[in-house]
Amino acid sequence: MINAPAPTPEEDWTEENPIDADIDARVAQVHQAAGLPPERPSRFGAFVTIVLPVLITGALMFIICWLYFFPLFFR
Repeated sequence: MINAPAPTPEEDWTEENPIDADIDARVAQVHQAAGLPPERPSRFGAFVTIVLPVLITGALMFIICWLYFFPLFFR
């Protein structure tokens, strides 16, 4: 990275930014005033969003390659 600031050990990278916390609180108030339910965390984790599509794509590519190359070499 070019001109990236070096992280300092005194800085807590896990602490939420106060500006973001204020914005989140305001959004929650607006949603509550509108009668919307509070946000729920997503049910889908990394497995469904990353691993499962990669496995499905890999299996399909294996099947396609098998159906293409098997008749060429093993008649």
